[in-house]
Amino acid sequence: MRESNGPRGRSVAVIGSGVAGLTAAYVLAKHDRVTLYEADDRLGGHARTHDIDLGSGRHVSVDTGFIVHNDRTYPTLLRLFEELDVATQDSDMSMSVRSSASGLEYAGAKGLSGLFPTIGTVGRGRYLAMLADVRRFHKHARAALALPADAEDESLGEFLIRHRFSDFFLEHFMRPLVAAVWSCDPKIAPEYPARYLFRFLEHHGMLTVFGSPRWRTVTGGSARYVEKVAATLDVVLMSTRVTRIVRSANGVSITDSNNAVRNFDAAVVAVHPRQALDLLAQPTLLESVVLAAMPYSVNRAQLHTDESVLPRAARARASWNYLIPSTDEDGVVVTYDLTRLMRLDSVADRRFLVTLGGERYVAPESVIAEMTYEHPIYTPESVAAQSRLPELGSDVLAFAGAYHGWGFHEDGAVSGLRAAERIGGSWTGSNAEHSREGAVTT
Repeated sequence: MRESNGPRGRSVAVIGSGVAGLTAAYVLAKHDRVTLYEADDRLGGHARTHDIDLGSGRHVSVDTGFIVHNDRTYPTLLRLFEELDVATQDSDMSMSVRSSASGLEYAGAKGLSGLFPTIGTVGRGRYLAMLADVRRFHKHARAALALPADAEDESLGEFLIRHRFSDFFLEHFMRPLVAAVWSCDPKIAPEYPARYLFRFLEHHGMLTVFGSPRWRTVTGGSARYVEKVAATLDVVLMSTRVTRIVRSANGVSITDSNNAVRNFDAAVVAVHPRQALDLLAQPTLLESVVLAAMPYSVNRAQLHTDESVLPRAARARASWNYLIPSTDEDGVVVTYDLTRLMRLDSVADRRFLVTLGGERYVAPESVIAEMTYEHPIYTPESVAAQSRLPELGSDVLAFAGAYHGWGFHEDGAVSGLRAAERIGGSWTGSNAEHSREGAVTT
């Protein structure tokens, strides 16, 4: 437990230390006394850094959850990094696709050498037709976004059928793209709401061949920013799971897994929506309907050094590497090349990779660590529920999480800021006078 040097403002609680909770806590700590609850034995949620011993006194830090951000579509996160003086560095953002059945391999954002990594690629007629269809897809997707906001929506699958895109295009371009971006089962990719998906792609410069933003990583790993946020807070309770939240006219009462009960003037609940609903002693009807309608996928991730999951052709290897399995039994299988993403070539003598869904492919002896991550699933029902999230909360209790947006780190940061503002916080002033060295946790 970290204690402050003196009283100030209200007493507020933040439940959950992912980026949403950390941002809310940081903003609130400018004027209020903040208690941060975290059920895990570490802070950060998807911001998870692993320190690997390379021997001979050398080590390297790699991220396995939140890895990259950019200078165009992450303004809230960049503001946080700037205030905390978090160092960042250039990254390499590219994506490859490898089909186990056909042997096709290609990589985007790497020029002609990535699109045609081997001589045999040039002779694949359906692949060449797919490349031509990418520009046509961009054109039709932008046209869909130009429709009136109240125009009837359709699923991605319906959109592709209506515009006569081939099954090959779906299997070798669209499914890999959606599954890799949202870590979802590729079989449900056609069910994604089309315009919701297209808004994301346009926002990130992915509905054009050129013009992508510059991507960056946190120097030394994302744990560096987590540590700096934690240093500004009054009380940090790790390994302390909240079990019950009771609202009253005077604020909120929070019970934790140690049966400790604490009273606060206000609170931000920054956990997954289903978890948030389960914590509420008396949820409203709207809270019950909205928070229960937002499903998540569960993905096993492995940090390892087995390069066999990458494309065979060196020129087809990229930062994100999607594997199309030879059987429908497998879900998403995507490998992030951390050595490429975090610019580790000069310090590491091997490639460090993190693979989602690769239990059948990654050699067990190469595994360094195993993690579980959860990601929002976007369906017409969950998107409809998401549109009602602004109706939830009050000046006493507000909700935050990346599920308020597209499920990315910036979405979490934005929701944390909005939740802090909802209960009376303001991103003004400085946290410097409240920063304390060291931490005693309970």
